[in-house]
Amino acid sequence: MEIKRTELITRGAEAEVWKGRWKDRDIIIKKRVKKSYRLSELDEKIRTMRVRKEARLLSEAKKLGVPVPIIYDLNEKKTELVMQYFHGIRVMDCIEEGINVNLEKIGEYIGKLHDDKLSHGDLTTSNILYDEDKNEYCFIDFSLGEKESSNEYLGVDLHLLREALVSVHDDPLDLFQKVLLGHNRSCDEHEEIKHWVEKLESRGRYR
Repeated sequence: MEIKRTELITRGAEAEVWKGRWKDRDIIIKKRVKKSYRLSELDEKIRTMRVRKEARLLSEAKKLGVPVPIIYDLNEKKTELVMQYFHGIRVMDCIEEGINVNLEKIGEYIGKLHDDKLSHGDLTTSNILYDEDKNEYCFIDFSLGEKESSNEYLGVDLHLLREALVSVHDDPLDLFQKVLLGHNRSCDEHEEIKHWVEKLESRGRYR
């Protein structure tokens, strides 16, 4: 697979994310980076396992009807995931700029994940993108997600989203209530998961 890297988007502790081109398409290349402090064989095994897991979670989410990037290639040798580039902006920026986003719809997508016991792991308004022209959403970065998650861990997902709204947006609790309305429509165990959100919020208040 011949790909061309055009721009480094982010460089984190675990991965580099590049924008690139492949067959006249804009793409994202996510590469798991080597860790010099780990034994070489162990490091390769961990990176391979993690890139494989993220690809699996993205595939699972897509089957559930949750909008995620299309996977074009999984190169385990290079520990790279090549995906569709979604032409949108972060929901965080949309809210700050007054662009109307359907938070109930976002909550409904999250509920579909949670109804199948799939957690995102880093569910913030930075990891949900929106294309206003096409009125389409895209959930990205499932690197911390898990399958067969407990209701407590699914509650952590919603708690993280709530905290993201509280940190940067006006009327965050009103926005979060819209998310919960959508979540309730698509997740049978909504009330149990919401209960964990309330417990996590209470722990933070009295810490």
